[in-house]
Amino acid sequence: MENSVQEILYRNYEESLGEELIEVKEEERKPSQVGQVRLFFMTPPEFILVLKKEDDLNIVVPLTSYLQLAITDRYPPLVKWKRYNLVPLPFWVYANEKLIVKYSVPVFRIKELDKIRDYVKNARTTGIGEWREKFIKKTAERFKDLSLSSLIYEVVREEEAKGGIVIEFPTALKEKIEGRTELARAAQPTSYLKGENWLGVVEEGRLILRLPVDYVGKKVLITLGDEVIYEGVGEEVITIENVPEASSYTFLEEELSVQVLGD
Repeated sequence: MENSVQEILYRNYEESLGEELIEVKEEERKPSQVGQVRLFFMTPPEFILVLKKEDDLNIVVPLTSYLQLAITDRYPPLVKWKRYNLVPLPFWVYANEKLIVKYSVPVFRIKELDKIRDYVKNARTTGIGEWREKFIKKTAERFKDLSLSSLIYEVVREEEAKGGIVIEFPTALKEKIEGRTELARAAQPTSYLKGENWLGVVEEGRLILRLPVDYVGKKVLITLGDEVIYEGVGEEVITIENVPEASSYTFLEEELSVQVLGD
């Protein structure tokens, strides 16, 4: 019975989706702030929470009223506002400030973010039931195309076409990573990434890194944990072939390091 209810909810949600984006009038546009819940004018409109800001980069978490479909391995924290009962989805996206301001408006603000942050970081998105998994995947796909990650992706693709360095992911390190059971916890079910000193995308078994412009021509060191992946002259784009399979590549944002070496 529960599965049939979830299927009906999912089908209703799926049928409501459209591709239209509605711009906020110029005079009504307001900058984002941490803790803001904003109404994003996609079709249908969605609530988003600004979890963190880094210059022009917003880390946002979608909020949904589809409570039955949003449950993962635990119940998500509830956000109440007027007649709405909202819960965070178990992923975040990187959204450019211009994009946020152009297509969304602030509606209310949350002061306590720790529970939401913890939930999003640790909630399991696999093994939670067919319709819940489909719902989370579908919403992630919607926001993927609107996030800064998609802009990063286009930039990386353009730069990749110009050339750059192509290297192989170390086989021994690949086997070690594929054996890590915690990678089943997919806090961000996208392949678009932002680490310290790099942007990247995982596509068809390749990790395409975009390094800062001032790293070009300098000696750089790329490591994953304690393992060296590349040491040599830096280019704006470095493609790493044969990356390990994982349900989420979020771990790379914390563990992959790109550094400039001294002379």
